[in-house]
Amino acid sequence: MEMQKKSQKKPLFRITDIEFANSQIDDKIVGIFRFESTGPMKRGPILLVLTDIESIGYVYDQFIDALNNEAEHSRNLLSGVEHDPVTRFEKIVQNLNQAIADFLNTAQTPINWNRMNVFVIELSDDHLCMAGYGSLMNMFLQKQTDGSYRTFDLLGSLDQPPEVDPQKFFSSIICGDFKEGDILIAGSRNFERIRNELRIKERLTTLPPVTASLEIKQDLERRGIPDDFVATVITSLPAEEPAQQTLKERIGSTASILNLRKTETETTKHLGPTIAPQNADTSKGEPQAPIVGGPLGLLGKLRSLVSRQKTRDVANMVSLRGMNDGFGSWISKKRKTLMVSALLLLVGILIIGSAVKHQRAVAAEQAAWNGAYDQAKNTIERAEGEVVYSEDRARKSLAEADDILANLDAAKDERRQAIDSLRSQTEGLRAKLRRIVKVDQPKRIYSLSDGLADGALSAPLVVKGRLIVSDRSGEKLVVINPASQETFTIDMPEQSGRIIGAGEGKTSVILMTEKRKLLAVNLDTKDVSELSLGSSEAASAADMVVYANRLYILDPGTEQIWRHPNASGGFGAGQKYLEASSAKLNDAVSLAIDSNVYILKRDGSVARYYGGGQDGFALSPIDPPLTNGNHIWTDADNPYIVIADQTGKRVIMFTKEGKLVAQYMSPAFTGPTDIAVNIETKSLYIVDGNNIYELILP
Repeated sequence: MEMQKKSQKKPLFRITDIEFANSQIDDKIVGIFRFESTGPMKRGPILLVLTDIESIGYVYDQFIDALNNEAEHSRNLLSGVEHDPVTRFEKIVQNLNQAIADFLNTAQTPINWNRMNVFVIELSDDHLCMAGYGSLMNMFLQKQTDGSYRTFDLLGSLDQPPEVDPQKFFSSIICGDFKEGDILIAGSRNFERIRNELRIKERLTTLPPVTASLEIKQDLERRGIPDDFVATVITSLPAEEPAQQTLKERIGSTASILNLRKTETETTKHLGPTIAPQNADTSKGEPQAPIVGGPLGLLGKLRSLVSRQKTRDVANMVSLRGMNDGFGSWISKKRKTLMVSALLLLVGILIIGSAVKHQRAVAAEQAAWNGAYDQAKNTIERAEGEVVYSEDRARKSLAEADDILANLDAAKDERRQAIDSLRSQTEGLRAKLRRIVKVDQPKRIYSLSDGLADGALSAPLVVKGRLIVSDRSGEKLVVINPASQETFTIDMPEQSGRIIGAGEGKTSVILMTEKRKLLAVNLDTKDVSELSLGSSEAASAADMVVYANRLYILDPGTEQIWRHPNASGGFGAGQKYLEASSAKLNDAVSLAIDSNVYILKRDGSVARYYGGGQDGFALSPIDPPLTNGNHIWTDADNPYIVIADQTGKRVIMFTKEGKLVAQYMSPAFTGPTDIAVNIETKSLYIVDGNNIYELILP
């Protein structure tokens, strides 16, 4: 029965806090709030609320008060109810969400959710449950059967929506085992940047929790960083061993020093009587003082032997001379041997001490290296999970891992191999984030004869399944049937100039030259006629689009888009489309319209306008970065934005929210300059040099 009771005992939780306040200004709210039973008959779970809010507004204080009040109320209400830990925590989180929603309905000041980092943790028996929003520094050290520890980013594994639902602030929970020997540290985010310097993992896994917490706090005080640091350390201890009995652990943590001192003591005990025997003076009735132990005591004894005066007793002198063949020196052969042995042992002790010190330094350096390596590995693992719901966060995590790996020492072969392994893992993940689609042999549907300078083909347009493109070298319009690759040409008027854009009219294809001259081409009769274009203040023309029976002209010279209404025989007078006088369009190169107006600039950035005003649209960062742009395409029936990047030798596809879909690359590309898309056949046509390639989209 006794053994059965002992096996049913569950681990105890030891919770220690680390607090260091050294901020020069009050610019954030950090804190740890603990709710548990008091008195000798404690019962129920322990509830922790951790906050790191980058603001000191009154509304955030009210938010914390509402959260803590409900946390205390729900914990007290449910602590005596028989529930499994997950069911009980789900109910607590439900009550917390309701309390937060009620508070937000009455709050007079809006909350900036990007500044909020709030987590709730419940400890019960050998379980841990948590919910939260934002991010905190945390490290979950799971003890393995061999005594080692695996490190996890526990708080970072919570699924969080990109936008906060005020009715459900805590959107997800995680529950799991918290076994004997496991350790969790969680605290303010500023710990993250110095976690390696503080040797948090090394201290938590080698020292008792109270000692580790105290050393971390003392390290913070020694550094004097002008900031506020708050963290809690949760350790699962066996119920049979009270948490206060840590003397054995402390002795174990300093075993090397104790062994050294023991060696010195034993050496002194053996050498002292031999080198300087203690002769009792019975006349005085008191024993002589013992020899001082340790290296310094031994040197002092040797010094006293050398400086000892010769005896003035004549009988003793005669006796000594007889023993030493007439020489009166007190240094006999035996004593010389003992002195040399003592000196050698002293040197040995000093060498051993230096070796122990060196080993400790090497061990500390290795522990710091292992901590940084584990942090890089955990960051990469976190990035792999973030790819699913936030590629931007995954890229930031990869950049953080790269910084850590760059600072790791790689002088030893095993370290270099470990670092190369992690870098290979990051490259695989980075390739996944790049979304590169390699096309070894793209289908070529048209090509000009060799010897012509690149740039002769421009302004591609899909009209009724046929692809038209301007051929500047022959001053003609090429009409291509992609299915059969049959082509025919239509001659353009002499000296009409380079075609900068093409659009589909009611009965013909409308072309614009760089001199703002409009041409109408009938593909069936091959007739070419000139259209009228009303006056405007335009100074140049970089691109044009026909949309909803209106003609839009991109004019970098006046940094404006001119909109011309449909009129008999052409288009009427131009009006300014952009309302913002501060629009920077002097480097604009192309535009596309789907009810919104998209403008591509030379540096690869895209601005979006609606109703003449610019919104906050921006393309997501990609790898390699988009630093050049030549042509942009989209329309109302297509969910994508496609950009030709001549410098990067690629064609890039984004969603209309600016998220990367794919980067199309091929060894056949020399520099794509123009693009067109057939929505019905999902065909992407790429003008590259004097060739036209066709790619089939997924």
